[in-house]
Amino acid sequence: MAKIIIKFNNDVVDHIDLKQGDMKIGRKPGCEIQVDNLSVSGEHANVFTVGEDSFIQDLGSTNGTFINNKKITKHHLKNGDTVVIGKHSLIYLSDSARASQPPEEFARTVIINPSRTVEPKPVSRPPIEPAAITLETKPKDSPKVEAERQRVGALFVLSGMNSGKRIDLTKKITNLGSAGKRAGAITLTAEGFALAPGADETPKLNGRPIPSEGSKLKNGDLIEVAGTRLQFYLK
Repeated sequence: MAKIIIKFNNDVVDHIDLKQGDMKIGRKPGCEIQVDNLSVSGEHANVFTVGEDSFIQDLGSTNGTFINNKKITKHHLKNGDTVVIGKHSLIYLSDSARASQPPEEFARTVIINPSRTVEPKPVSRPPIEPAAITLETKPKDSPKVEAERQRVGALFVLSGMNSGKRIDLTKKITNLGSAGKRAGAITLTAEGFALAPGADETPKLNGRPIPSEGSKLKNGDLIEVAGTRLQFYLK
């Protein structure tokens, strides 16, 4: 299912799964993709999805609809296109692009700050690659933890070349690392998701270093780690 990530002032405020057919974008409460800002028309634009293809059409809005800095009337959306409506940016992510990536096996790595290239020193356990988030396989969870897992957790990358990328927290533990250093971890417990400091670095949560015992994460929390800003989302 294709998605649209809505950003305002470079902060992710929502993400929308695109359904087949029409989905209107606008300020009116009846719009499927509601953008509440005075620079957005009541019914500003329409997204039409058929199969794996999505199209966006301006509905005669006052301030116009822009794709990659060009004003459009109608446009066939491609993976990574940035739609600018008023002061909001809507980033289109297609399923077909994600499906072309190699399947996840034991773990997967997402580079969050590729400008840092220091190689990790050999250790007895699998090394953390430079500036990466590594998802590790853990033993089967209890029914209570499985119930909490149904509340989907994700991280949105807010800075760097991967800005706008969504990282689903599908494992029990997500290690946060940079240049071979353990910078923290996000753990799924019976009480929800928690952020803990690493052996080499202490992440910041909403601008403040987290305590040694860690902190429980709430929807919308901002995390600073490995020179990258992330936002935690809980659906």
